[in-house]
Amino acid sequence: MSLRLDHVVIAVADLATAIQDYRDLGFTVVPGGMHANRATHNALIPFANGTYLELLAATGERPIPGRLDFSRLLEHGEGLVGFALRTEHIEAEGARLRAAGFAVGEIIPGERRRQDGTLVQWKLALLDDGFAPFLIQDVTPQDRRIPTDPALTTHANNAAGLIAVEIAARDLLQARERYTRLFGVSAPDSGADDRAVGDVMLRAGDVETPVAVHLIFSRGEGHSFPLDRTHHVRLVPHWPSPG
Repeated sequence: MSLRLDHVVIAVADLATAIQDYRDLGFTVVPGGMHANRATHNALIPFANGTYLELLAATGERPIPGRLDFSRLLEHGEGLVGFALRTEHIEAEGARLRAAGFAVGEIIPGERRRQDGTLVQWKLALLDDGFAPFLIQDVTPQDRRIPTDPALTTHANNAAGLIAVEIAARDLLQARERYTRLFGVSAPDSGADDRAVGDVMLRAGDVETPVAVHLIFSRGEGHSFPLDRTHHVRLVPHWPSPG
């Protein structure tokens, strides 16, 4: 499987408030920066497995025309609004997905400048004109975009990584077929958990949309993540299997 879960996007009304809320829940939150069109800025919750949660908010500035604009992700309020799948070969992956029946948008350059002045650059492509999911490939070294310093990827609540996005779908059979094509994997065996396809987990719902984020924790149980503190994102904890 050449596509891997990279990060999820969480829309928040006020970035400073969301940063404090997630810190209060035991997460280490790293300032991100302002996107190139100046309309949005972000903060990151990076994990040791190379994934992260992105907190995205409006800056209050008007977007610069002709630059990639993430403001559309904020149009419906707070919550889980998208997720990115990482690839090392976005052009080839786009061609594969077009052949598999997906509407793959043009490859768009993106960038933001970190608070330390470092320029972070990537390129992305939307799938079916949406961000759930979209493809992303780093242009600058990946560790510019995703922190790897253990001081930044270690969390007081022992969170160790993002492992899946839960998707609600009205037609589970159709959704399973779609994500099987998306990830380029074989259909699940009859004895396997047929809710899991690639890095997504499927559940019945009224409309196809991301509904939860699944996280792995290195130890400890009983974590509570109230929706008013996660900005309406359901965080589902998992722990390593004993032995």
